[in-house]
Amino acid sequence: MSVRQSTFQLMTFLLLILSMDCMKHKKYSASGSKQNKKTYPASASKSIKEQTEEEQTPWTDRLVQCGYQNHSFTPEERSEGTFLMKMIKWPKPPNSSVPFEKSSNPARVGFVILNSAKTFYVGDQLQVMLQMYDFEGHPKRYGGDYLQARIHTPALKAGSAGTVIDDQNGIYRINFNLFWPGKVKVFVSLVHPSEGIQALIRLREERPERVYFKSTFKSGAVSETSVCNLCLSQSQPLCNFTDPRTGEPWFCYKPKELPCSARVTHAMGGYQKGLLIGEEDHYFQSKVNIKKPILPRGRNYVIVNPSPTAGRSLGECVPGKPLFSPSGFYFQDKWMSTNCNIRRFHSPANVMGCLRGKTVYILGDSTIRQWFEYLTRFARLRMLGLKTQRAANKRLINSQFAEDAVNKIKMEYYPHGTPIRIIPILSQDLTLIANKLDDIKGENSTVIAFGIWCHFNSFPVETYIRRLQNIRRSILRLLERSPDTVVVIKTANVQALPDEVSLYNSDWYSYQLDLVMRKMFEGINVAFVDAWEMTLAHYLPHKTHSQQVIIKNEVDVFLSYVCPL
Repeated sequence: MSVRQSTFQLMTFLLLILSMDCMKHKKYSASGSKQNKKTYPASASKSIKEQTEEEQTPWTDRLVQCGYQNHSFTPEERSEGTFLMKMIKWPKPPNSSVPFEKSSNPARVGFVILNSAKTFYVGDQLQVMLQMYDFEGHPKRYGGDYLQARIHTPALKAGSAGTVIDDQNGIYRINFNLFWPGKVKVFVSLVHPSEGIQALIRLREERPERVYFKSTFKSGAVSETSVCNLCLSQSQPLCNFTDPRTGEPWFCYKPKELPCSARVTHAMGGYQKGLLIGEEDHYFQSKVNIKKPILPRGRNYVIVNPSPTAGRSLGECVPGKPLFSPSGFYFQDKWMSTNCNIRRFHSPANVMGCLRGKTVYILGDSTIRQWFEYLTRFARLRMLGLKTQRAANKRLINSQFAEDAVNKIKMEYYPHGTPIRIIPILSQDLTLIANKLDDIKGENSTVIAFGIWCHFNSFPVETYIRRLQNIRRSILRLLERSPDTVVVIKTANVQALPDEVSLYNSDWYSYQLDLVMRKMFEGINVAFVDAWEMTLAHYLPHKTHSQQVIIKNEVDVFLSYVCPL
């Protein structure tokens, strides 16, 4: 049988199943933005009683178990949390235990470009379809696999992310917007099989302590180290370090000799091992079913022709605009937003001209700290030195500061508070983003950028929702007292997932948190830098800390909101 005949038969089979349209479908985009409001159907393996009990369980129950105070939630926050937990609910396999041989095998799958013989123009939409197969070669009849997809033209350094539609019957459709002319190639990969995602859900719910932390307690010549965490077992006496302003809890096991007040530092402890049970380890094999490319069945490209009517004028970049998907694309290694006109800050003078007279606060994890490092280096700001302190022959990294006295530019970076994974930091410098925002007076010369996601990947989603509720409340207060303050949010980004990294920092965990964050800040006068699509659409390998060409594009988008055209 020829390749043309094989491809035709596969397309006929896919279209026949698709035309039945007998099951609900779910869209998830590369940007993490939910495309429809349908929720996943309840698992068939659950009884009606179990489903009813699950629906009636308040989402705050998990938070109370982790040390949050039940009385601190408003009715609106309770309702929002319930909605968000339903919004990100993921479909489960029909059976609670699926043999590995029945799980998704990307090596047996091939995607097909629909209407590949059609004449495509810039502005058209391209659709790809695939049927998932298991290791025995049988087509799967349920969905829940997590796929990522992009289109790319290497010669033009052009790329864009796609939107995946899960029909929940083993068939997936992927839509791409065609933004540039030329030979456009399609790339699809299976990030996690549906069976592996069930293991990730179990770990998130049952093993939140799998990333653990430690604090040093010191008094005179006596020093002790203790394990710390958010959802910490009460098997022994605890030190309670709950933040009095936000109510965000944090605990350490009480040292044997020293009092809780002797706490000096906070630091990353390590990763627990031996987390997988049964056949779960089979679902996390780097060259088998984690970020495994899916090959085409037929050709993997289309030729796109120019279209004189495809262009449209864009306005300036101002906060408050909704974030749609796709939010942009790369062309000649430059990010082109579909939302507004991006400025290019190619020289230190461009950056300094934009930031002249401004104070910039950058808050969050190390992926947004890269903005601080890029700006201070590129704009040649004078570092005022790291705010550090030496203790027990270890340098403690806290906040970072830089300035340009001539142009009256000040820039400050603060890591977000617990549960940040970091080398030792002074415990009194663990500033929660919400508290820092409340301490900033704010004015038209104040710029704030924050990003917080990665370090919450190993915790129940409920804790992330609560953290964002506190941050959002502080942002609303800030914008009320100073409406001209510019607030920019960096979204999550994709990363490499070798070996066991998925168990702590999977892209699927990040994707779920990103969904929550985007939804929670809808309709608020803030701006987004869509790092998710900007990392997924680029040709460079995925990394937690993106390479400089991507960081430059992220910073250009950020500065475009600070100094719009």
